[in-house]
Amino acid sequence: MVVEILGNQNGKLEQRLVKQLKGSGINRITWVSPETLEVHAGWQEDGSAVWCMQYEYYHQILPIACIHTYFYNFAQAMEKYGPKNVKWKVWAPSPVVCSEVIAVAIKDDIIQEVLFSGGCDGNNKCIDRLLYGASVQMAKHLLGDIICGDKGTSCGRELVRGL
Repeated sequence: MVVEILGNQNGKLEQRLVKQLKGSGINRITWVSPETLEVHAGWQEDGSAVWCMQYEYYHQILPIACIHTYFYNFAQAMEKYGPKNVKWKVWAPSPVVCSEVIAVAIKDDIIQEVLFSGGCDGNNKCIDRLLYGASVQMAKHLLGDIICGDKGTSCGRELVRGL
């Protein structure tokens, strides 16, 4: 079986998705360039067309995977092929912050993983490491009022907004 992924081959979300798919025994993965978005704009199954419109609107690389002729966005693919009982949330933050996409894995209201595409790699890794095992409420308490420069928000605050 060949899995096709629309997205950035070097992106953090895509690499995480590839790791989970390979862990599930899927080893043949091909990449579809974001420039071919119009070719895939007709996808209709399970909201994939809406996801493509978000991709186009935000100019973000929100990965979409075609597995067994069924289309999954990143969160759907991770929930199906990743660790069980983990809910993934993925969103594009405010365009004023450096990060382009935020993904959070939550199990029983406890944060399991935080992934940022774009932004300061060191700060994003710190946020992931510090929030591992924290409750969603604790994350809101810790990051909800942090502002970056004169932007009026921050990557951490945008993470909280999405939670």
